[in-house]
Amino acid sequence: MLLMAALVILCASNFIILNFGFEGVTQKIALENNRFFPKGYFIGLIWTLLVILQTIVFKSLKSQFSSLLVLILILNCFLYPIYTLGFSVLSIIILGNLTTLIFSSFIAGLIYVESKILSILIALTSLWVLFVTYLLINIHL
Repeated sequence: MLLMAALVILCASNFIILNFGFEGVTQKIALENNRFFPKGYFIGLIWTLLVILQTIVFKSLKSQFSSLLVLILILNCFLYPIYTLGFSVLSIIILGNLTTLIFSSFIAGLIYVESKILSILIALTSLWVLFVTYLLINIHL
């Protein structure tokens, strides 16, 4: 049930982002300065896959506390476009990225003892956010 709800929410938000041009300030600056930054549809696809993996981890964990933390991470990922004001405020984007990076890394470390595979699935979120944050800082410096 959670996986279906996640897919519906992600598809709806990706549809809105792509059809109304909410790709954000970084994408515009990257295009103007001929720098690489992933297109909105690619970022949306990656986030959809990451949230699906997070949902699988949520359903697979035995620890209620760890499951709760993963659920909070999923909600954080859903709300990201909203609390970054449509990807338009750089300081909030960086703060959101750092929060997601630290929180997903913490969860990956916490669940490592229970399941190395589930830990790696959550660590993929950390790696993606680290990569995109590097690109974001590179574009804005």
